[in-house]
Amino acid sequence: MKITYSSDTINSFGGINFADKIIREASIYDTIDQTLGIRGVKAQYSYSDLFRSYLMLVLCGGECAED
Repeated sequence: MKITYSSDTINSFGGINFADKIIREASIYDTIDQTLGIRGVKAQYSYSDLFRSYLMLVLCGGECAED
């Protein structure tokens, strides 16, 4: 991964993909799914998907799930 410096406006979204990649490579999402198991038959998302969604929300500066 190449990191460059810029004088452009800085926002909270700059490193979100980097943070997600680090968490994925550390097998955090796999650990969540293994620990909590599989959700119900009609559930469209896994526990790790839900965790990832809320984590990305917080890292992007969101305050509630509706953001």
